Amino acid sequence: MKIKIVLIFLVFICNQSIGQLRGIINASFEIPAIDLGSVSFLGAQNDPFPSVPGWYTTNGTYSGLQHPLEIWSTGYSGVNAPVGFGNQYIEINCSENARIYQIICLIQGEKIDWSFYHRGRAGTDVTEFNVYDLAGLNKIQVFETATSDQAWKLYSGSAVFTGVTGFYQLSFEAMASATDNPAVGNFLDGVNIRFNPVVEFLTATNTGVEHVGNNLPRIRVKGIIPLGGMNLTFALSGGSAVPGLDYNLTTTLLIPEGEYTGSNAVAFSLPLTIYDEEIIEPDETVIISLVDANAGGQLLDANCDGQIFLSNTYKIVNDDVCVTPNIVLNRPVPFCIGDTLKMHVSQVSNVLWSTGEKTFAILVTEPGKYSVTSFSASCISKDSIFIETKICDCQVVVPSAFSPNGDGMNDIFRPLNATNCKVENMELNVFNRWGDLIYSSEDIQKPWDGTYKGEPVSVGVYLWTLAYKVRGENAEPQTGSMTGNVTVLR
Repeated sequence: MKIKIVLIFLVFICNQSIGQLRGIINASFEIPAIDLGSVSFLGAQNDPFPSVPGWYTTNGTYSGLQHPLEIWSTGYSGVNAPVGFGNQYIEINCSENARIYQIICLIQGEKIDWSFYHRGRAGTDVTEFNVYDLAGLNKIQVFETATSDQAWKLYSGSAVFTGVTGFYQLSFEAMASATDNPAVGNFLDGVNIRFNPVVEFLTATNTGVEHVGNNLPRIRVKGIIPLGGMNLTFALSGGSAVPGLDYNLTTTLLIPEGEYTGSNAVAFSLPLTIYDEEIIEPDETVIISLVDANAGGQLLDANCDGQIFLSNTYKIVNDDVCVTPNIVLNRPVPFCIGDTLKMHVSQVSNVLWSTGEKTFAILVTEPGKYSVTSFSASCISKDSIFIETKICDCQVVVPSAFSPNGDGMNDIFRPLNATNCKVENMELNVFNRWGDLIYSSEDIQKPWDGTYKGEPVSVGVYLWTLAYKVRGENAEPQTGSMTGNVTVLR
C-alpha cells in the first residue's frame, strides 16, 4: 500500500494563559483524520507546519518535516486501533527512538491518574510514561513502564507528582523496540490522564464596602469535577468582625460537576454575606480558611504560579463614618489635548461631581478644576483637583499585523511615528508564545522582518514590548512603554 504523506497547516491562536493548561488534547490521535487503512506523517506542534493538535515530538527531520508524527489508521499493515478509541493511533518510533509529549502545568503534591493502550509492532516494545522539564533536558519522574507484545495492552495507575510546581513535558518515550530498528515500534492510543481538581482562593486579601458587600473572596477551580459535584468546606480563622452581626458565612460550597480547564476555568464567589448594620465603627476583617474538598479535590496551587492561597482576609470598609473621597486618575497629567481622562473615586457612597454627575467615575476632555463631594452618615467630605492639558504633536503607533512574504507590501514590523516625531530612545522586543525573545532592536531603522535565526517564523500571534522616548516640535519629550500583540501573515 502506498504511504500517504499529508501536510496540513493549522494556525492555533491560544486565547488563554499557558497556566490554564490542565488537560490532554487529542488523546486518541483522531485529529486530523486520515484515510482508513493508511499511514501519514504529520507535523507536530513544534514543526513549522503543525497539524496534530496538542502533541509535540523529539523526532528529528523525516519525510520532509522537521518534527514528524507517524499516525496509523485501522487496517494498515493488519493492525487495528483498540476497540472504543476511534480508528487512529500513533507509532512513537517515527524514524528514531523519540518522545511525544504535551506541555502541562503539574503541581507539587497533586495526585495524577492515568490509563493508556500500548502495543508492540514487530514484537515486544517498551515505552515509558514520564515527566521531563520544560526544556526537555532532564527527566523528572517516571510514572509507568509499558512492555507489550503484538497485542494492545491497557496500562493504568496513579501517583503523586514530586517535582516543583511548574510547566513540564508530560511524555511517552520509546525505550526499546523488538527489532532494535529505531524507525519501528511502540504503538500508543487511548491516552487518558486525569488531573484531579485543585482549588484555592484567587487572592489572599479582598476589600469591600459594608453597605454593598462587594468584591467578595473567590475560589479558583481547575480540573474535572465528577458526577454529583464537589463540596468545599470553610472555617473561620479570626478577624475583628462579629459573626451574625457584621456578616454570615455558609461553611460549604458545592461546585457543580463539569470540566473547569482552559477557557472554562471558573472562579466561584465565597458564600459570604456582609450586613449593613449602620453602626459607626472602624473597618473590620473576616479571616476565612479553605479546609477541605471532597470528590478528589486537592487544596493546592490551582494557578500554577508557585503560590498557594488557602486563607483569605476580607476587609469590610465601614461606610457609616465620614469617608473623604480620593480622586484617582487613569493617566498622568497634564494630558494631551484631544485625549480623554478618566477620574474615579472609591470606598465612598453618595457622590456629586462639580460637573453635576453622580457616578463614581467621570470622563474629562477639557482643562480646569474638578471636585467631588461625598455624602454619608450625615457628613460631607470633598476632594478637588486641577487638570491641565498640553500640546502633543507626536504619537507612537504600533501596527497589529504584517505580512513578511517579500511582495514589497507591509513586509516589516516596527513602531510608526507622526511626521513631527523625533525618536530619542526606543527599544522593541518580540517574543514567541513560549516567552522566548526572538527579536530585539534599539534602532527604529532596523525593523523586524519576520525571521528568527535567519528562518521565517510561523504564521501566528507574537507578543511585543516597547519602551520609548520621543519629542515633537512643540512639546516636551514623552516617555512611555507599551505591550501588545502582532499577527504574522503570509
